[in-house]
Amino acid sequence: MISAKIHGVVLDPITNGFAVILKAEANNKWLPIFVGPFEAQAIALELEHTKPPRPLTHDLMRNILQTLNVTIVKINVVSLKEATFHATIFLQHNSNPVEIDARPSDAIALALRMNAPIFVEEEVLEKAGLDYQPQENEHSRNIKNLQIKLSQAIEREAFEEAAKIRDEIKTTLQQKPSEKQSQ
Repeated sequence: MISAKIHGVVLDPITNGFAVILKAEANNKWLPIFVGPFEAQAIALELEHTKPPRPLTHDLMRNILQTLNVTIVKINVVSLKEATFHATIFLQHNSNPVEIDARPSDAIALALRMNAPIFVEEEVLEKAGLDYQPQENEHSRNIKNLQIKLSQAIEREAFEEAAKIRDEIKTTLQQKPSEKQSQ
């Protein structure tokens, strides 16, 4: 099992469906799990610390579990079968462990509400995980730094300097990142 954190909830522009993105803590893998719109909303609301005026389904489940002195020990995304993820919620009630089969979306929504850790089986990450590639590389950092310098030069009314920086940005944008790094 690999510990994971929720990176966010995103809308897939191709399918117009929602996905919860889990980020494995031990490696650079992201695991997108497609969820329904109601589950996406339940997860997003909790991530944003937004409380609805009345309890939603996962809030009700949390309230019931807390009232019965049941804790969620952890949730595990345990398998991927025929393009469907499966999860298990591990509960503790009066020193008795209980395992409940669940959809990952429901398990994640509950884990968020009860501050329970989330884990993913290594095999699931290998099958469905995506390698995490930071979007910002040296090329984009250089452009960003030049844009900051340009703004500062304009603010100081150093227009000749600003023109030189503008031209440098234009040249840098036309270069491929690998060309810039090899120079």
